[in-house]
Amino acid sequence: MGKNWQHVEGAEFPWQYKYEHMAVTTDCVIFTFEDNTLKVLLIRRGGEPFKGEWALPGGFLRTNETAEQGALRELREETGLKTSAIGELGVFSDLERDPRERVITIAWYALVKPSSVVGGDDASEAAWFSVHHLPPLAFDHGKILDAALEKLRKDIYFKPVGFQLLNDEFSIPELQRLYEAILRVKFDRRNFHRKMMSSGIVEEADEPGPAFREEKMNYYMAPSEPARDVVMQEKRHTGRVASLFRFNKQKYEKMKEEGSGKTEF
Repeated sequence: MGKNWQHVEGAEFPWQYKYEHMAVTTDCVIFTFEDNTLKVLLIRRGGEPFKGEWALPGGFLRTNETAEQGALRELREETGLKTSAIGELGVFSDLERDPRERVITIAWYALVKPSSVVGGDDASEAAWFSVHHLPPLAFDHGKILDAALEKLRKDIYFKPVGFQLLNDEFSIPELQRLYEAILRVKFDRRNFHRKMMSSGIVEEADEPGPAFREEKMNYYMAPSEPARDVVMQEKRHTGRVASLFRFNKQKYEKMKEEGSGKTEF
């Protein structure tokens, strides 16, 4: 095999190959749950191409950083958001995805609690958008977002991803609204509560409080008494249930070891 490279001392890029080099970027899909709505973080581009249009936070990868490090750096520089929990979504390499040159992007995604964001670096603005009411997105970022939503909807059946979007302690109705926002379905309240409790992945976080008090008054005529003497029999049922719950990580880890853990509805 013939030599396909040369080293040029003093050049900005001394190792030079006869093969064309492609640029690599990272893009971040960051979800949050606020006002009973699943939201995604977008930035308004401050430069060309697509100046003034909305896009996912991201940018070109530097030669001295990993793809994950580059994604976290761009996220921090463009939105002010800092997170360490980020997962790789996939590689997007359509030939015409970037009008400047051949650019391959490595996309990442994360779930965070509601946070304030502000545009920085080459992003003129940063904001949270409902995933159901999005502006047109630059590049192929609509395709990347769709892939992230599909992954999130699959993961929520097998992983405790949804709990990352809630406070450490939450109510079952809050959890149900989150699942409904992600899956875009409506669940029966009682069925959802039963499924979650039977799964074992949630546990009570506070002392039980009064749930209901049902009083049933039964009236009947005593057979040997005058009609005016009515015997009243009172039946009371009092139930108690916790109002706040938390994720049971130990139970979930055990379910994983046993090869179970899928939540069916």
